[in-house]
Amino acid sequence: MRRLGLIGFSGSGKSSLAAFAAKSGFAAVDSDALIEAKNPNAAELLEQGREEDFRTLETSVISGILKSDFDFAAFGGGVHYAHPAWKEIYESGLKLVYLRSSFEDLIGRFEERPLYRKLGREDYEKLFLARCLLYEKSAAFVVDTDGRGLSEIWSEIEEIWNSLFR
Repeated sequence: MRRLGLIGFSGSGKSSLAAFAAKSGFAAVDSDALIEAKNPNAAELLEQGREEDFRTLETSVISGILKSDFDFAAFGGGVHYAHPAWKEIYESGLKLVYLRSSFEDLIGRFEERPLYRKLGREDYEKLFLARCLLYEKSAAFVVDTDGRGLSEIWSEIEEIWNSLFR
């Protein structure tokens, strides 16, 4: 199958790049958008400390994505090697691209997100550092995003696509 999944921390550009892929003619899906469509209050689950409920919903959406026809999938910031859907992602043969960003580069992009509001800066940064290791372990490819625009990042992802599937 010719498919790539985008992973990375909140605000790293996964959703924006999936939209960019769609505009470029690829079939693209965004798990966060599908979760929100399925349950408009899903983000509140994280803010209320109900992460397990959120992950159950997210796992269901990911399972549906993996069974669908797509070229690019953007996954939420919690998707990595330790996610409940990891086995299914791995067994699907989906190649993952980790959009690696520094905490400093991302800080302005996630300050309004529910989990950041719940945890605060210090604990959110600890979560960021812990997840970075999991993303690295999960990904077949790493694309650095700091100081780069979407077009430049997309060009690198397109190179990965072409190296795998053309």
